[in-house]
Amino acid sequence: MFDAEIAATLLNRWHRKGAHPGDPSPLELLQEGKLHFTHEGGDVHADDIAADRRLRVECLTFADGSRALRVTDAGGQSGWTRWTAAEPV
Repeated sequence: MFDAEIAATLLNRWHRKGAHPGDPSPLELLQEGKLHFTHEGGDVHADDIAADRRLRVECLTFADGSRALRVTDAGGQSGWTRWTAAEPV
């Protein structure tokens, strides 16, 4: 099992439960669990920029090369998808 699979499961579980004031962030909890990762984000868009079909992407890349990612629309109004895991490429 890759680190991203573990992380995606935990992140989705924490998201379903909801955060309470004063709780550490889910990413802090992953770090406490000794899952080493880099956290990146950015926008992806179609070649036709005028079409405004941008997506925001959040990606965690783990030491084993696996990735956990989620996406939302450019404005973030649709909410984030569930975290999903990708094997190393």
